[in-house]
Amino acid sequence: MSAIIIVILILAILLVIFTLQNDTEITIQLFFWEIVQAPLALVILCCIVIGYLFAVIYFYPRVWKLKSEIKKLVKLNKKNEDLQKENTLTGDLDEDHPEGVKFDDDKGTRSFFTD
Repeated sequence: MSAIIIVILILAILLVIFTLQNDTEITIQLFFWEIVQAPLALVILCCIVIGYLFAVIYFYPRVWKLKSEIKKLVKLNKKNEDLQKENTLTGDLDEDHPEGVKFDDDKGTRSFFTD
């Protein structure tokens, strides 16, 4: 936990240094809107935050879809594991047959091959 606090403190110090070095004031014009004497550091940080928000909004539906697919696959995997455990408990998979198919022996009836 202390490593996270140290990283946050280092980032805060770097942010303060960045703000102090970029204290010039600029004028921003967007279509018919104008902001006079905006600090350069504030403008840059706002642009970074807005870009991050756009990326999150753009990729969120894809992430949501992938998470739902993962949940479906986990459920399917659990069902398959349960079926496999059930088959091993009944002994269906323990017997090996040369042809891969188990034939029932008709011991009570007469057949062509037992004559």
